[in-house]
Amino acid sequence: MGLLNIVAKEKKSRVVQLAECMEVKSSAITVMLDRLEALGFIKRETDGSDRRAVVVTITEQGQQILEEGHFRSKQLLAEHLSILKPEELQKFAEYYRMIEEQER
Repeated sequence: MGLLNIVAKEKKSRVVQLAECMEVKSSAITVMLDRLEALGFIKRETDGSDRRAVVVTITEQGQQILEEGHFRSKQLLAEHLSILKPEELQKFAEYYRMIEEQER
């Protein structure tokens, strides 16, 4: 899901860019892309400006799966957060915002 999310965000990506984003070797990305392509979630095409390079894009099916994954993640988070008291939920939100700001 992480790689699919990056492909969707970047619109068109090269394998090297994806490897940098995921902090892995290009060979590891290639294996992951093989799986996503076999499932019909991404497609690979040669770059028009550089025939040696491959451009990766998300398919409509991949976009649907990604949206379903986001929806399920939000549902699961809501279930887990529902056990918190209002003041605990407020603290959680504050910590989450702090973490989010540090990542920017």
